[in-house]
Amino acid sequence: MKFLRVEDRRFEIEKVRLPLVALIDVVLFLLLYFMIAGTLAGDESLLASALKTDKKGSGRGSDLLAQVLYVEPSPEGVRFRMGDRAVNDRAGLASILRQLPRENGIIVKVSPQAQVEAAAAALQACKDAGFQKVSYVPAR
Repeated sequence: MKFLRVEDRRFEIEKVRLPLVALIDVVLFLLLYFMIAGTLAGDESLLASALKTDKKGSGRGSDLLAQVLYVEPSPEGVRFRMGDRAVNDRAGLASILRQLPRENGIIVKVSPQAQVEAAAAALQACKDAGFQKVSYVPAR
């Protein structure tokens, strides 16, 4: 039973019906897209890792530590420092570098106050000692 007058029926709010078919189509399309995109990607287990080792077992602690050579100015001219060992000449630097493992490489960190000649001497000493990976880092 409707108690509204005929002229009041035009103000009646019509129920809005959303077309669910379009929504279902979009959801299924997205599902299909992600399923296909997921199967086309290669298996991540087959990707090469940069952490390969030749031997199994635990690593040595020195494998993880960076070898850093600091080049700093000193009253005698220049100081080459690795940890607690410090020398002021190239011959002493060469003897220290010969004792280090060469597989991991070395980082040469140069102070801004150090001369360019000292930085070049440190880099050359590292190359002469047999290091293949030598990184130059200017200190701030």
